[in-house]
Amino acid sequence: MATITTTNLEQFYFRIITVFGLTLLIATVASPAFARSATCRKRDGTEKKTGIILRGINNRNRLLVDDGGNSPASFQASCYSAAVIGDELLANCLKINRTEAVFNKIKIQGIRNENGSLKY
Repeated sequence: MATITTTNLEQFYFRIITVFGLTLLIATVASPAFARSATCRKRDGTEKKTGIILRGINNRNRLLVDDGGNSPASFQASCYSAAVIGDELLANCLKINRTEAVFNKIKIQGIRNENGSLKY
């Protein structure tokens, strides 16, 4: 039987990813404000189900933009295959005339994992 060993650097990266990283969120439009749910790691390594509602992110003629407002996100009306990975929202967004989708991404400013709970 083989023994698997990891270096201190590998363990460090694993801890950073599990403690502060967000899990991949599979895109399903749950509400007009694009409610997201995830399983995040707490500091003690246990998992916790959590959720967040994205606000102020919109599609402007195929480009995701953060309008900086507190209004519900509206990009989901004209974007598809959306997912959140870490602190980025990825999606294929259509032009105003509903043609020519373009893949793009935007940073979700301030999103973070606080001991297993999504905040922003």
